Amino acid sequence: MIQQEKLGTREKIIKAAIFLFSDKGYSKTSVRDIAKEVMIKPASLYSHFTSKEEILHTLYDRYLENQNNTQLPDINDLLKQVETMHPMEVLKKVNLRYISEATASMSRIAIIGFMEWKTDKKSEEFFKKAMIDLADNLMRPLLEKMLELKKIEPLNIDAFICLVSSLAFSAVLRNHSAHPLSLDNCDAALRMVFSLIKTIE
Repeated sequence: MIQQEKLGTREKIIKAAIFLFSDKGYSKTSVRDIAKEVMIKPASLYSHFTSKEEILHTLYDRYLENQNNTQLPDINDLLKQVETMHPMEVLKKVNLRYISEATASMSRIAIIGFMEWKTDKKSEEFFKKAMIDLADNLMRPLLEKMLELKKIEPLNIDAFICLVSSLAFSAVLRNHSAHPLSLDNCDAALRMVFSLIKTIE
């Protein structure tokens, strides 16, 4: 049973759904299962959420709100720094490590989105925004600017961003397992990916 002390009923429902959806799967979890975990009647759950689907979408909104509140680097500042700093020094400031610092519940929500993205449009949109667009929005403008200034050798930007976003999601999966990544290992892996970029001296 999940620790539910000092939480309001709505919050208890959300917490229970996070764990049940990520462990059992969304389709295999019923409203009755969630209500049982929270120790309320299914009818009581419906006074907080109209459907199981609404609960799922609330989880996605929570994740994205958490992501928006994270101190990510300002892309405009980084683009200015590209003009005067070494490319690798700028790339070091691209902080994607927050993904590995995410709470267990946030990691679980990302995994739910991954499991459901083929069957639910909202899940697909969530997973793209949370895992793919984040890396793209940070990396693409920087790499394009570095190429424009001839600070790096030509590279396939799409393939590179794919590597970065795959690494980020791998960290989420590992942190949901019995073998989580340390921040040092996460940073080392990111530096290794960045080493694929060849600078022009």
